[in-house]
Amino acid sequence: MGYSPGDGRGPADMPPFGARDLIRNRDTAFRYTAVAGLQMGQVLPASFISLFLPVIFREQGLALDMYWVFALPAIPTWLRPLWAPLVDRVGSPVLGMRRSWFIPCTIFGALAYFSLSAFSPTLDNLTLIITLLVVKSTIMTTQDIAIDGYMVENIANHERSVGAAVLDIGRNVSRFVSMVGIPLIYIEWGWTAAVLTASTLLVLFSLPGILRPEPPRPAAFQRQRPSLLRLLRREDSRYVYPMCFVIALTGGMIPTLYPTYLSDLGFSIQELAFVLGPASLIGTLIGATATSWCLRRIGYKSTMLIAAAGVLMAVIPIVWMGSLHQPTFAIVFLVTLNGLALPSFLDVTFQAARLKWASKTQAATDYTTQIVTMMAGVSLSTAVGGLLAEHLGWFYYFLLAGTLISATCFLLYAVYDRIEDLVDARESREHSAEGWLTDPLPSPHSTSPTEGENPYGTRRL
Repeated sequence: MGYSPGDGRGPADMPPFGARDLIRNRDTAFRYTAVAGLQMGQVLPASFISLFLPVIFREQGLALDMYWVFALPAIPTWLRPLWAPLVDRVGSPVLGMRRSWFIPCTIFGALAYFSLSAFSPTLDNLTLIITLLVVKSTIMTTQDIAIDGYMVENIANHERSVGAAVLDIGRNVSRFVSMVGIPLIYIEWGWTAAVLTASTLLVLFSLPGILRPEPPRPAAFQRQRPSLLRLLRREDSRYVYPMCFVIALTGGMIPTLYPTYLSDLGFSIQELAFVLGPASLIGTLIGATATSWCLRRIGYKSTMLIAAAGVLMAVIPIVWMGSLHQPTFAIVFLVTLNGLALPSFLDVTFQAARLKWASKTQAATDYTTQIVTMMAGVSLSTAVGGLLAEHLGWFYYFLLAGTLISATCFLLYAVYDRIEDLVDARESREHSAEGWLTDPLPSPHSTSPTEGENPYGTRRL
């Protein structure tokens, strides 16, 4: 089956890339192991700390009006686009532009977590722990920027449907471990053991990316100066970043308040963990796999239409569950599983699209700014969602949320071709100096390029 350029799936002569291709050769398997491992390493300890540290301090007697302190470590995350161009611009050609950053950041980040394990989470240590978390967050945010660029540069355009699914599954595996596995260690052996385990997993998951040689960047990219201002001035950015915000704003309305909804139905925190952890893992696996298949078989725009219908099919059981007097654990689990699997059609499709929309000349800056824009949307979604749920009630709130998310799918459908045209034109300009295309990615072990190829493994026009 060929690719349609208007569908954003790659050149017409590029063969389909499926899940089996991940393990078809050693270089591809190593590349995806590195990409997924780096993301899993950064997500796991951060998720555990952000989810459970406030709970632990609450058990120690911390007043709710002091919870603002837990927002302080997030400040570097919000500000990271400011120094993302530096990460795009500076690096060792020998070690690799991205590895020059995420190797030392991983080491120092792990040391910061190790230091954190030395101080018990008591009220007397609150200031010290928050200070360590701010330092850790600054280091790991810089690592995150480099990994963002590494992901974009190491997932070729024709691989995006599978690559986005791999990233989504890996991210949720890490969250599952941080929600279920690490807390069990904390309950059984305490804070020190839990944090040491999380920091050790950070290093272990990052090892493939640390060990894998990084391909050199094309000469054309080296002559272009990464800039946040250049990103904001691009015509495609006028579409991409508003879409990032809108999709995060509407898409976050259900998942951000769903645990609170279950709590109102009478489920305890422990019961929520047993529901959300496995359901998130299984639902993501099903949804991401199905979405990847659809993207390869019927294209991006058709998958967006499936996403629009899928969201409504996810909301109806959620609303129905609220009408039950005492929903059983099995019902809640199945409804949650359905509510996580079907929205994956939008999540994975949009992530796959964003991997292409980020400019290869400043991949870290572009992708990081996309993420921060989406974080702003999710934050506003939580605030607005709470107000709407309070005044509308859960029944009408979820109906409204489902309608808005579905409408967002249609909006993405409407502007998709325009964004793809602008991105294709931008990529053509960016590569015109050397005449390179960006598909496919090379093996870092490749020998000297043959005629018609560049050192990055891409083809000459």
